[in-house]
Amino acid sequence: MPEADCVGCTGVATGTPNPGDRTEEDAEVTVTRGQADDATPYAGAGRDDQGHGRRERIVVGVDGTAAGVAALRWAVEHARGSGSRVRAVAVSEPMPMVGSGAEIAGGLTAQSMLDDEEFTAAAQAWLNEAITALPVDAQQSVEREVVRGAAATVLLEEAREADLLVLGNHGHGAITGALTGSVAQRCAHHVKCPLVLVPAPPDQTG
Repeated sequence: MPEADCVGCTGVATGTPNPGDRTEEDAEVTVTRGQADDATPYAGAGRDDQGHGRRERIVVGVDGTAAGVAALRWAVEHARGSGSRVRAVAVSEPMPMVGSGAEIAGGLTAQSMLDDEEFTAAAQAWLNEAITALPVDAQQSVEREVVRGAAATVLLEEAREADLLVLGNHGHGAITGALTGSVAQRCAHHVKCPLVLVPAPPDQTG
């Protein structure tokens, strides 16, 4: 799996896979420390106020894309080595659209995007698809939730108590510029914990 260590990091760093672990799906992973003043360096699972071991909490945004599936896979692989808990979140964010009814994201039509139930069902399908793509022994260990709202707002709220936020990277490089105006860009600017951006496998990128 790609390495993504952010101990004491500032700004943006990149991680690459260990040669012995490399697969055709491995790709560059971008890691950035949270930008808020009270952000803490990412150092894996820590200890609670009583000095007992604490399980790291990882929140993953799943959005129905290959990059979202790759993000969940990365988080699960990381959790296996750290004993972390993984929470996969798909956001139901109905977008008012007009059009002729041509198919758009998730196989929905422009008209059906107006239907909250349709979009919530699509978000649930994205979540199920991403979890099904995981190794069988990892599927039951992932917490899962569909939340209605604006994607960036929901993910930032979910990450408030998290040690790590993992998202799919739909850009083509580091955060600056490539993701301007995107959900990941907003999260990078406002999240308090470290953020990991995972790209889709090369054969699934446009």
